[in-house]
Amino acid sequence: MFKMQTLLTSKQDDIGWIRFHRPTVRNAVNLQMMDELEQIIERFADDEEIGVIVFSGDERAFVSGGDLEEFHQLTGREIYLVMKRMGQILERIYQLDAITIAAVEGAAVGGGCEIVAGCDFCLASDQAKFGMIQVTLGITTGWGGASRLFRKIGTSRGLELLLTGEILTSVQAKEYGLINHIFPHERFTEEVAAFAKRLASVPAKVRKTYKQIARQVEKGVSSSALYPLEAKSCSECWGTEEHRRAVESFLNRTRGNRS
Repeated sequence: MFKMQTLLTSKQDDIGWIRFHRPTVRNAVNLQMMDELEQIIERFADDEEIGVIVFSGDERAFVSGGDLEEFHQLTGREIYLVMKRMGQILERIYQLDAITIAAVEGAAVGGGCEIVAGCDFCLASDQAKFGMIQVTLGITTGWGGASRLFRKIGTSRGLELLLTGEILTSVQAKEYGLINHIFPHERFTEEVAAFAKRLASVPAKVRKTYKQIARQVEKGVSSSALYPLEAKSCSECWGTEEHRRAVESFLNRTRGNRS
């Protein structure tokens, strides 16, 4: 556990855990949280053992957005710099080699939904809520969430959520493509841990290659430009101990079925 004021963080085996922890303000992001996010993200990014990073909140809220009380003390130029800085933090999360998971038990609204849109996966409890509610406050997304939302669920559906500010249940959010899996509230922690462990067990080269290809596809890079990358990656994995053991196990099972 790394001691911080607004985050509860730890490393368990190959998984980094980051829990937003400002319960009195529904885990709203303030400048202190930005400082700590930057620190822990770089610490985890530099740790080659970490293959998965899980972001979570609590039963009431994942993140409720920016801290309006603190941020409304800032001028126009100052708030621009704050928004841009948080956008850079989310872009850093988006570009990480590690797989990122948003684990949402409660409400992920406003900036919280922007964080969700920037993660590779979102796992939700059956009590979670999602919403790009910035429009109801007369503002736009400020942290790059709109572009990431469009990339994740498409422009038409994304525009609908951004322009209406509609609050979605977990089931609705899954239908939109915003989340990947819904788990019962009473088993949520165990299910998230199991999912994260499964992804963390994937060989690092395989995980990084697929994430790199996914990012390139999102940029519109064609398969004709990417297949050499896959060939190179596969050939590099071919001589590894993981591949040798997996092939031996496969062949042994095959031989057993023939006898």
